[in-house]
Amino acid sequence: MPSIPKSGSVLLILAVLCLALLGEGEAVRAQAPAVGTVEALVGTAVVTRHETGEAWPLTVGAELFEGDRIRTETGARLRLTLRDGSVLTCGDATGLTLDRALYAPEQATRSYLVRVSFGIVRAVVELLASPSTFEMQTNTAVISVRGTEWIAEVERPATAVVALDGEIGVRNVDPAVPGAVTLGPGEGVTVEAGAPPPAPTVWGDARRNSFIERTTVP
Repeated sequence: MPSIPKSGSVLLILAVLCLALLGEGEAVRAQAPAVGTVEALVGTAVVTRHETGEAWPLTVGAELFEGDRIRTETGARLRLTLRDGSVLTCGDATGLTLDRALYAPEQATRSYLVRVSFGIVRAVVELLASPSTFEMQTNTAVISVRGTEWIAEVERPATAVVALDGEIGVRNVDPAVPGAVTLGPGEGVTVEAGAPPPAPTVWGDARRNSFIERTTVP
């Protein structure tokens, strides 16, 4: 039997190691817990997996994982429940990423970061004790809460936010822009790029109800 050249032996060993590491990576991904579940869906929504970059159509009951990018098509509505009990409802033509989703039920703590690229999202966040954090980031704003309900509409130049229950903190996404405001129930604000949020105002029923209708799954 012909002997394998020394260089060939090295390449063979490296190939075996790479396959072993790849197998370990697949096992780790298989063991990663889901961070949320699709509870209701009308129309078409797609998830792009963080690990593989593959896009798949979503169905009711589908599991979601940290880093997943979700997009609803025109006319679609989607409601998902996170592991801590918080609920996110996406209106049509909306893009959302579950950027960070850390939850420790034994300690009743969490650290969530949800990025909304475009569209409209309603959030109902379960109340948990400090040092838990739940942030929603858009292209112009950061919304910080510990337990409340709000809706954010994200467009390229600005983000409109209205509080439905509890209190939420809102500031510009650019840390160099000073200023932050606190919204109470019924109050809203629009945060523009490069500008601090203005003083909150009480939204009229028509505008508030329009946001609610657009983030309700029939």
